[in-house]
Amino acid sequence: MVLYTKPRAEQKAFDALTQNGFHAYLPCMTILRQWSDRKKKVKVPIFRSYVFVYCTKRRIVEAAQDDAIVGIVRFDGNPAVVREREMEIIRQIEAGKNVVSVTNQNLKKSEKVLIHLGRLKGIEGILTEFRGDKRVAVRIEALGCNLMVEIAEKYISRQN
Repeated sequence: MVLYTKPRAEQKAFDALTQNGFHAYLPCMTILRQWSDRKKKVKVPIFRSYVFVYCTKRRIVEAAQDDAIVGIVRFDGNPAVVREREMEIIRQIEAGKNVVSVTNQNLKKSEKVLIHLGRLKGIEGILTEFRGDKRVAVRIEALGCNLMVEIAEKYISRQN
């Protein structure tokens, strides 16, 4: 299930959930940030304002009680449930060295592909091209968004 947090409060919400005995997941990536006097690698959430929680529908209300959490992500009045296959894709992307960004862009006209080599082997997605870069979009239905992962074309085969 997915909880919506206050802006930039993902880590605080994650910490509160784990302290209260919930099995929470906050997928992060490391990026290079530059200030006027230095550069530094920092961990940032892949999904801004989202924290994932493994729990029942009854316990999700209890999980959402922290001050850092705004509410429960819902679709059709029910708490949004992210399928295990989609969570595995997110974990694989987080573990890889791929550049990740999240978009709500609709990719209806793009081509289905299968990644056949590397850490993301077996993942199906949508092939898109932006400014010459090859990227694979994996649709996360429960969140209504796509994960965009930069990947070399040699690791992709087209599906029928």
